[in-house]
Amino acid sequence: MRCPFCKSTRTQVVDSREGRTGDEIRRRRVCSCGRRFTTFERLERRLPTVIKKDEGRVPFDREKVRNGVLRATWKRRIREDQIDDFLNDLERDLSERFPKEVSTKEIADEVLKFLIRTDPVAYVRFQSVYGDFKSVDEFKKLISELTRESR
Repeated sequence: MRCPFCKSTRTQVVDSREGRTGDEIRRRRVCSCGRRFTTFERLERRLPTVIKKDEGRVPFDREKVRNGVLRATWKRRIREDQIDDFLNDLERDLSERFPKEVSTKEIADEVLKFLIRTDPVAYVRFQSVYGDFKSVDEFKKLISELTRESR
């Protein structure tokens, strides 16, 4: 493993721990330059190709989904480990349910299910960016439905 600081390949593992879900291993490493860093070893899943709205196809990108969730949860009380656990579950679910291709709508629906359970404000934020609102009235309707459900 190459050191992110000095780029040396002379690093040594000083501690290994299994992740919370058992799907990854966290390794603390020390380099010959004396700096420490952490790496993660995760099972490589065969993830489906993502079909975009314009019918284009791209490889699944965990970081794109993560960034969308992080934007929606910015300044909210959702911990990053909750998001990482969700992403691990999402990858597992997608690889099992959609072995070849999955639409962006399916992925967004899974993100929305997670956010509605976790934080309704983050849900509205995500929906406002990734939803297909034609008018302000549709947006108002979404908020009023959430308000009714929370009572």
